[in-house]
Amino acid sequence: MARAKLGKYWVAAIALFAVLGGVVSPSSQAAAPITISIWTYGNVIDPVLVTQYQKLHPGITIVAKKSDLDGNAQALRYALPSSAVPDIAAIEISYMGEFRNYTQYLTDLSTLTPSATTLKSSYLPWRWNDMVADSGQVLGIPTDVGGLAVAYRVDLFKKAGLPTAPAAVSALWPTWDKYIATGQKYVAKEKGKAFIDIAQTIYTAVVNQGAQKYYDNSGNLVYANNPNIQAAFNYTAAASRANLGTNVAQYSPDWNVGLNKGLYATVLAPAWMLEYIKQYAPKTSGLWNVATLPGNAGNQGGSALTIPTHAAHPQEAWDFIRWYTDAAQQKFEFVHNLTFPTVTALYTDPAVGGLKDPFFNNAPIGKIYSASVNAVQPFELGKKDRLIDSTIGQALSRVQLGKQLPQAAWAQALSDINRAIN
Repeated sequence: MARAKLGKYWVAAIALFAVLGGVVSPSSQAAAPITISIWTYGNVIDPVLVTQYQKLHPGITIVAKKSDLDGNAQALRYALPSSAVPDIAAIEISYMGEFRNYTQYLTDLSTLTPSATTLKSSYLPWRWNDMVADSGQVLGIPTDVGGLAVAYRVDLFKKAGLPTAPAAVSALWPTWDKYIATGQKYVAKEKGKAFIDIAQTIYTAVVNQGAQKYYDNSGNLVYANNPNIQAAFNYTAAASRANLGTNVAQYSPDWNVGLNKGLYATVLAPAWMLEYIKQYAPKTSGLWNVATLPGNAGNQGGSALTIPTHAAHPQEAWDFIRWYTDAAQQKFEFVHNLTFPTVTALYTDPAVGGLKDPFFNNAPIGKIYSASVNAVQPFELGKKDRLIDSTIGQALSRVQLGKQLPQAAWAQALSDINRAIN
């Protein structure tokens, strides 16, 4: 998950253990104790579910080593050719284009028992395909999908004379031009306050709405000529130059202060970020609501669980992955941590698709995020997605800070990407 997602675990969750079902693996009867090692990041692996799995499988101990997103990917990249690998590795969506090419180092899950192909129909198709190699090998099972919507402060919208009901707010911005125009009206009225927490998040939202990103379906780089990339850059630069956002980094202490003090009115929020807001700005309960994203479709983040070919316990790792990504566990994660599921049958389950959150004025977040992820167009993931994302992000930061004009920043980004790739 490309995010700083933080989970929140309640004692009440223990009451759900009885209904958390899924796979009961042959390894649960193994005489010798086995330790399954996992390399992960953020909160991809929920310790509550780990505890439950260990109770269901007394001979299994699970040890998760957590790093930051980029550190996790770098460690895995260097370790895969060796035997010093974990039994399970979590991979974030921005790295999937790279790692799904490592077919010699990641286990084809369709060759295990039972085959991963028996699970395919249960999952959101484009998320399933994110970790399927060009050869057809299934290299990972998707744990979650971010989705994307707009969390907004009802009190701040009311003060600025804007509508506050979700349908009316969504109607303000059917397009990104309209979103930016709404932001300009807001900052003109509420001087000294930002409309969006950080303008650079617009770039990711727009890019992920296209049918093509940095690569075409043949694996050729097209970032320099893809009009959607240019449009995403231009929208973001326009929002920055209009001073719609702050200069603080997301998830920083200053960003948390902004959440609590109402220093910005909107946040482009994947489902998991709603939980972050609840945890780090608890006194703002009832001050937020959730509207649809301009253009409706959206995603930010998502992970997959993989098994390195040199894993010490591949079958036990596979048993755990199947259980952990099963519908019952994904349902638990959304209900308790707002981690949106990839098992599509849950989208019509009242507990998921019908979920409303009192913190966000009973916004129908299950319905909103289901529609958001279902509308995403599949696009090719590439080997250098993370590098290109980062380089363009640096260019947009220079625009935000007034160090470069958009045209110069774009030209430098293209040059920097070309030099880094070649």
